[in-house]
Amino acid sequence: MSKNIAILLTLAIIIALPFVFRLPPPQGDWREGDPVLSIVSPHNEAIRYEFARAFSVWHKEKFNKPVKIEWLNIGGTTEISRYLASEYTVSTRAWWLINRKTPWPANANEDLVKPVAPANPDAKEAWETYRKTDAPDAITSKIDLFFGGGEFDHTNAFTGGFSVAVKDRLPPELFTQNGVDMIPEKLSGEIWRSASVMGNVVSTFGIIYNVDRLRDLGVTTAPSQWTDLADYRYVRQVGLADPTKSGSIAKAFEMIVHQQMYDSVKVAGFDDTQIAANEKRIDAFIKDADKTKPYQRGDVPDDLKNYQVALEQGFANGLNLIQRISANARYFTDSASKVPIDVSMGDAAVGMAIDFYGRYQAQTTKAPDGTDRMKFVTPVGGTSVSCDPISLLRGAPNKEVAVHFIEFVLSEEGQKLWTYKPGLKDDKGKLIGPEKYTLRRLPIRRSFYPSTNPAIQATHEEHLKYAADDLADASIDPYQLAQQFVYYRRWTGGHFSVMRDIVRAMCLDSGDELKAAWQRTNGKAVFDPLITVSLVDKNGKKSDVQLNWRTAPDIRRNYDSLVYMRAWVQAYRDQYRKL
Repeated sequence: MSKNIAILLTLAIIIALPFVFRLPPPQGDWREGDPVLSIVSPHNEAIRYEFARAFSVWHKEKFNKPVKIEWLNIGGTTEISRYLASEYTVSTRAWWLINRKTPWPANANEDLVKPVAPANPDAKEAWETYRKTDAPDAITSKIDLFFGGGEFDHTNAFTGGFSVAVKDRLPPELFTQNGVDMIPEKLSGEIWRSASVMGNVVSTFGIIYNVDRLRDLGVTTAPSQWTDLADYRYVRQVGLADPTKSGSIAKAFEMIVHQQMYDSVKVAGFDDTQIAANEKRIDAFIKDADKTKPYQRGDVPDDLKNYQVALEQGFANGLNLIQRISANARYFTDSASKVPIDVSMGDAAVGMAIDFYGRYQAQTTKAPDGTDRMKFVTPVGGTSVSCDPISLLRGAPNKEVAVHFIEFVLSEEGQKLWTYKPGLKDDKGKLIGPEKYTLRRLPIRRSFYPSTNPAIQATHEEHLKYAADDLADASIDPYQLAQQFVYYRRWTGGHFSVMRDIVRAMCLDSGDELKAAWQRTNGKAVFDPLITVSLVDKNGKKSDVQLNWRTAPDIRRNYDSLVYMRAWVQAYRDQYRKL
């Protein structure tokens, strides 16, 4: 008996030790009664620590009060979006029942956070009331800010009513100095900032590989393009993450499809100038069509039909490439950060990763003599440069301080935290960057990168002295990388969400059959991603629906996800078994 008690006590002590010795969040001089900011974020603990500490110091210097930040760790952006939808629906419903004293409208729970107002008059009134109200004592999630995640998630947060416009609350010089955009609204088609979406750090996507494992596999030319990951020599060697769990990896899969669409129209004979002109004409065509007749996805002027056909073929090519890459998969993990770790250790030979995970792991696993054990490469023309934004939430309890936090994050001082080495101090002993952690992220401000503008170049050279990465390197500089890739939102932007479901059905839930077919044919299996299944829509109507570029977003909109996912998985399994 005493032996069992001793064992239990030992286990209790072991479990308790991390909590006992864990450092509390940095509060500086904060005391009860000083401002408290509530932030929901998928960012890691290192980012949270450095921004909480530095912002409190900055706020005390400017406004004579330190700030404590309470971080909400709900999960990734998918979980955060679900949480916010639930909180705002509950809050709006409570406000409605108290103030309107009438029953909550039918279907209002589902309609409230949709981007378009419902037809039902009462539900429409609730929808409009929710979007017109920005007061913490009325409708609120009791959270001030949404910090981190992708532009897609933050744009959806705004269309869903979670966030509100913030640009006009911020100093104009944050964005433009001497006529130069310090934070562009768009770059190569990607949105970097809008009235509500404030990009503050940027990312690219690429390939990581283990140098020794490639040698073991007999691969003499390192992978440099997404298509290289479909090479059969990498069978059971590719580390991948589940795009339904990771927004960054979902974006990487979107880049694969987008590049294949670009390659397809290039093969069809259209150059970059013609592509840009065609898309401009199609945008105008869509706007005019909205005024005269309902627009159907894929409708284009008659003389651009061959161009559109090439685009849609590229979409199919992109999904097919994802099938072949996934057929080589060693696994699909829920955590995007696991893949670089496994590749650096040799548990996988190659993988897909967001740039900062890849570069950080490559740097930390160098051999004692400085030799690279793992490398990260950005596929030329294979990735856009996208931003991680910050958004002000509706009904923020401490709105003024929340706006100050956004200002700090976008400022030169806040941007240094992303890239400076830790522990650096000025002549007065004040930290000029992070205290403990090298975050190795790419700041969004133009002044951190090379420029022909003398003032910007001088600022860049000053930052370069303290940065952990070589911001002058063209393979790192986001303003240079953006010139290699133009993102056309019409091509894949509307497919971002449904592509997560497609990849899950096509490559994860039918993964065993996919890999078996690939290995059974020694990498010669010909997969067809454009399946046709019988579906019953939300109104009870049954029909055969082909999955393709035109139909994919509407399938997600018109059919229950359990219904189409079940049908897709079965169709893919049947296809793979026959190969």
